[in-house]
Amino acid sequence: MPFFKLDEIPGAVVAPGHSTAYGPTITGDELEIGWYTEPKGTGAKAHHHKSEQMMLVVSGRLRMRIADETREIGPGEVALILSDQEHEQIALEEGTRFVSFKTSTGQVPDGE
Repeated sequence: MPFFKLDEIPGAVVAPGHSTAYGPTITGDELEIGWYTEPKGTGAKAHHHKSEQMMLVVSGRLRMRIADETREIGPGEVALILSDQEHEQIALEEGTRFVSFKTSTGQVPDGE
């Protein structure tokens, strides 16, 4: 099926025990998109993966660490995570929503 309505796809926790991001994920042969929400004070533990990833904040704010740089990003801002870069994030506002774009490798993130 080439068309999707994100609000009609059942959501799930992306990586239980690793990330609190919740929402639908669509995975193709080479790309993955996720429409995620995180509660305030939660996020993803430090990890890395072979996939390149971009995160676009739609609402709320995220504190992101990518390699040795930490920054707060808000609506309309994008974080670019290159292959194998360690990164982590925390939602600074309740119901922070973001879109995650990744190259699809089928790998589980490596982290602590």
